[in-house]
Amino acid sequence: TGGAMSPPQAVLLLLHVLQLVRGWAGPLSASEQSSSTELFRARWRPEAGHAVAAAAQGTFNISKLPSRCSFAVVGAGWGGVYAAWRLGVDTGAIDPAAMCVFEANGRVGGRVYSLRGLPDFDDLAIDVGGYRFIESDLLPAQLVWKALKLPTACYDWACSAQCEGANCYVVKDAYGNNFGYSWPVETMLGQLEDAGEGQQVFFGKELTAVLPHKATDDAPLAHVAGAVVLKFADGTRVIADKLLLNLPGNAISRLSPESVLFADSSPLTSALLNSVTTFSLTKSYAYYDDAWWATKLGRMQGTFSTSTNSSTNASASAFALAKLSASVSEGDNDVPLEGRYHDGPLKCIIGSDSAGMPIFSGEKVQFGNCSGALEVYYSKQVDYYANLMTSPRQPLTVITRRSANAHVLDDVHAQLMSYHKSALQQKNLDPSLLKPPTVLVIANWVADADFTPGIGSLQPATDRARAAVRKPSSEYNVYIANQDYGYKTGWAAGALTMSEKVLQAHFDLPKPSWLDADWYESNVAARK
Repeated sequence: TGGAMSPPQAVLLLLHVLQLVRGWAGPLSASEQSSSTELFRARWRPEAGHAVAAAAQGTFNISKLPSRCSFAVVGAGWGGVYAAWRLGVDTGAIDPAAMCVFEANGRVGGRVYSLRGLPDFDDLAIDVGGYRFIESDLLPAQLVWKALKLPTACYDWACSAQCEGANCYVVKDAYGNNFGYSWPVETMLGQLEDAGEGQQVFFGKELTAVLPHKATDDAPLAHVAGAVVLKFADGTRVIADKLLLNLPGNAISRLSPESVLFADSSPLTSALLNSVTTFSLTKSYAYYDDAWWATKLGRMQGTFSTSTNSSTNASASAFALAKLSASVSEGDNDVPLEGRYHDGPLKCIIGSDSAGMPIFSGEKVQFGNCSGALEVYYSKQVDYYANLMTSPRQPLTVITRRSANAHVLDDVHAQLMSYHKSALQQKNLDPSLLKPPTVLVIANWVADADFTPGIGSLQPATDRARAAVRKPSSEYNVYIANQDYGYKTGWAAGALTMSEKVLQAHFDLPKPSWLDADWYESNVAARK
């Protein structure tokens, strides 16, 4: 992992000790982290068609909604959760018990979507959205390594530094695989929930308006200058003395025009809030009991592509028409491939213990005894995968042998075997003897989805424009920090840096004690 940038070795060692002592190779248990971290991990719910966090279910989420929050975050993605954690846990600048985090979905992370509990995957995780950080982006890197002390692994095989010209890292499990880029978000929320009294995180809260709060609205409660009223789709309202919106451009644009973001901002700022360009993406993984690309071909790094299908910038509004006018037919030979051998998780057995239980390697093993998932597509959205969407509001589609469209598993496999036929035959292997995948996971991030659209970018992408939207109203305590408006398009680092800038410029928070001083000065303090 290389010099001073390596993740904490003690944590990595602990993971391997746990594997040997317990005969178990999963990640650290909830009791070994924060007692509430586990509550925020999303698991696949086949009856719902998407993943849901435990905190969004049952008695944990039926507490009475607070009437007022000293600091509220809407949107439980990286940028919003980080701001709440910095203020409530890392610095104690605001009492965690007086903080609230509201999320429209039943999971955390936003466009970081860590999926667990999938059929056949056992305890392996798949990131169907954001998934890695670059070692030179020190805010996410040192947050994960120094502040949260989570174990990581190089994204590229053998830390070959082929990720944007450097090493990228994923948050790992005991197999050396990605345990989910939402784990830091879940950890920060768990610590916030532990530090506060009662409940701090509320799911199923779709924001529709941010209205002015008047002194008469909450009598006999004291009025706070610049406070606002949050109006949700379910009819509930909450007063927020200070508010940070970790919402994508689509969600911002859908807020009521009476919202203070628009009604009390300059014409330029109001226009900028609606000036996010978004494009659609698709990501897909096929799970194999025999990870043949690694076990048979030894392909641990690299890409593959057919590049034969036309792309589409699909939208949620066109979803119904697409379902009527197009479908994925059985035996479709035009399955688009745009994948990477090194991206998906592998689970490799290297022996067995005295009880006959498997011993796992702790890392990916070339030509080993491995099962796992192959990333078969990650690029602009194409019709083939877009037509498999089941809901315009949910990016996720999971296909198993029991699914009505189970033939897609065979079609994807046939295309993979056709593409790799020559390489397999050179190894004296018959492609027809390799078993097809048992699960296909697809995430379609459509351009105009309500909550979690594709990747957005502010136009113009200048620090001056970001400063204007960062605090859109001079009168009200409303702030924005999101990747769509942030300092790096397509990366959580963009939202994190914008969030830290909000804290530095408007909350007078000093540099995080765990963050490199030079990086902070150049990337946060020196920005407009």
